[in-house]
Amino acid sequence: MTDFPENNKSPRSLNHFNLEERRINKSDLSDLIINNLPGIFYLLDESGRNIRWNKNFEIISEYSNEEIEKMHPIDFFDERDHDQIKAAIRKVFEEGFHEVEMEIVTKTGKRLLFHLNGTTVKYEGKPCLLGSGIDLSARHEAQRGEKENDKKYRSLFEQASDPILITDFEGNFTDVNGSLCKLFGYSKRELLRMNIRSLVCPFQLKERPLRNDLLMKGKHIFSDRIMIHKNGTLIETEANLKKFGEDRIMAIVRDVTEMRRMQREMEHERLELKVQEQKKITRAVIKAQERERNIIGKELHDNVSQLLSNTRMCLSTAKQTPAGKKDFVTKSLRLIDATIFEIRVLSKKHVTPLKGFDLKEQIESLIKIMEEGIGFKISLDYDIPDQPEVSDDLKLNIYRIIQEQLNNVYKHASASKVQIKMQLKKEKIYMSLHDNGIGFEIGLKKSGVGIVNIVNRVESFNGEVKFESNAQAGSKLEFFIPLSFQP
Repeated sequence: MTDFPENNKSPRSLNHFNLEERRINKSDLSDLIINNLPGIFYLLDESGRNIRWNKNFEIISEYSNEEIEKMHPIDFFDERDHDQIKAAIRKVFEEGFHEVEMEIVTKTGKRLLFHLNGTTVKYEGKPCLLGSGIDLSARHEAQRGEKENDKKYRSLFEQASDPILITDFEGNFTDVNGSLCKLFGYSKRELLRMNIRSLVCPFQLKERPLRNDLLMKGKHIFSDRIMIHKNGTLIETEANLKKFGEDRIMAIVRDVTEMRRMQREMEHERLELKVQEQKKITRAVIKAQERERNIIGKELHDNVSQLLSNTRMCLSTAKQTPAGKKDFVTKSLRLIDATIFEIRVLSKKHVTPLKGFDLKEQIESLIKIMEEGIGFKISLDYDIPDQPEVSDDLKLNIYRIIQEQLNNVYKHASASKVQIKMQLKKEKIYMSLHDNGIGFEIGLKKSGVGIVNIVNRVESFNGEVKFESNAQAGSKLEFFIPLSFQP
């Protein structure tokens, strides 16, 4: 069978059959069956001559009926496969059946993988090879694609910097990459004999069992776990878990031990700073209270105490000198009135007005007390309509600013007249307080407690403050505070 001699007998082609015929005879029935086979059909005699074939054979090979009639079986294969095809044909005739997978080369050079088989039969009294072929090209391409995808997957899986593990639904490892082995200190061989539970902290596992039941239903889980290195070291991890295929679970694990440590340190530092800040605030409050007590004590000592001492002296003198008793009693009454005034000033200065107070009314009350006790004239030009959106806190601070500045004028300016002007300008509260005193050096006085308090109060409400001073024109305080303050 190595060489196929020419055979002059005409082969019986199947192409003559009319598929539209409704009536067929016995001889045509076999042609109908063969032409309706899904693959290719061929019948060869012992010399290798093509005796019969079906229409699919022509379509797939791209050769015509006349061309196939003149061709040998090996002509449909690559020259490198000729010996293998000859051996396969020989084996059919020797053993009665054989099958093989080979690439058929079409007329245009396409290569198609086929599963070919052959069986020995007697046809017209002579031994022949009857065979069929199934196109495996699509399957082969699919398998090759799967292999390529698997190769790419393996490459990505192994080279991934993130530790990756795959388990079955019982938690048994079925695959791990090198990064996971490095993270936990086990070899791949060791891990593939283990269960994921052996890497999880047992106390945490008891409190929070694995939820593979949810993963089986397709739920995506983000989990944080304390896991255990081979040497017993605890590893804090975060993992993304999801169903992988039909019966597997994939998890991408991330070591967050260092990150969590830094977070704890930062939180500790934040709490420590908060404690220190609270201590600082407490110290500032205590210091302010002590300063306030010192101010009150000084004013009681310098003013109220002195007035009471003088009153006592007058009354003692009146007791011992009957002739001038009336004058001493009158003087004592004036001293008592002065004492009462000082106490009222002191009370007004240090007692916070009630919430919901009327700003204009409070300022007028303050002016009345100052005028009665000090003796200089204070005029008020108040042109601010009732604004319900002005907070009590803002009103109180404006009141304290005016009180502080009037106190500064009383103590340092030697003024006889003060003008206070308040109005709204472009959604801002404007105030000016102008005295006719001796003025002061702004650079020196700005460090004083009174002025510092005024500046702090104005700026705490996002306001702007300005001081002017002149020896001939006195001093002037101006500020703008937004009507609707947003902290």
